[in-house]
Amino acid sequence: MSLNKQYEVCEKGITINKTPNRWFGVLICHSPYLTSEKYVRLSWWKKSFYQHAGMFKIYEKEVLKNMIKALEKIDSDFDDLWTFKGQFRKKASKTEDQKEKEKKLDIIKYRIIENRTCPKCQKKMDKMKSHYECQHCGEIVILEGYNQPIFNIAPSDLDLNFQGDFPINFYMPIAGITVKWLMGEWKALVVIYSKDNPNKKWLRFYWWSRDLQNIVKYGQREMGEGAQMGWKAQKGVASPNFYDKKLLKSLIAALKKVANELNWDIN
Repeated sequence: MSLNKQYEVCEKGITINKTPNRWFGVLICHSPYLTSEKYVRLSWWKKSFYQHAGMFKIYEKEVLKNMIKALEKIDSDFDDLWTFKGQFRKKASKTEDQKEKEKKLDIIKYRIIENRTCPKCQKKMDKMKSHYECQHCGEIVILEGYNQPIFNIAPSDLDLNFQGDFPINFYMPIAGITVKWLMGEWKALVVIYSKDNPNKKWLRFYWWSRDLQNIVKYGQREMGEGAQMGWKAQKGVASPNFYDKKLLKSLIAALKKVANELNWDIN
């Protein structure tokens, strides 16, 4: 495995699939300096000497919990050729839990608009040029369009419904699920297809980031080559592509096993 031990150490892992030219596994890792702060890494290697081909890291148990749920939904709502059989966010019937999450976010948004209430500490924020800023806890809320607030959403508050709007370059999204959404970081599992060959479809693990300093300074607009609304692929992610739908159950089982190993309660 070609992990750079200067930056991260693999404690143990589970192989999901391995061929003479490809290797995909789920790892438990930590930095060389913080051995107690462990995280999950999905790793892809290519060629006969197993060169780095892609990676996706999960640092929080709530995000891992979302990932497992999202993968289970993808496994259920796509056939073996990645044809979508499910429903998008607006059409899907909502569970009581999803209704509660939606109501909670609506209340947070209302309080921000009406009283500039900080979504993190509940104190009043200061109005800046294109954002609100909390002087008490440092939270920032971006204002988009007609002063619509954009704010960090806790992983536990995400609805995990299918959507089709993602800042994807080169490929076309069919449907995907956001598993983490902060103003400066976005993680999603998206089934995509090639523009040149619509029949070629696969699952890709997306991890974007954006410079909030530029967002605050210039507002919500496209910034930089290869970026959409300021979003850029996280450095080092490369090509975390998952082609064989039949291996999804093995991946889900491995993630649950890793969560148990880390004592992360995902139930």
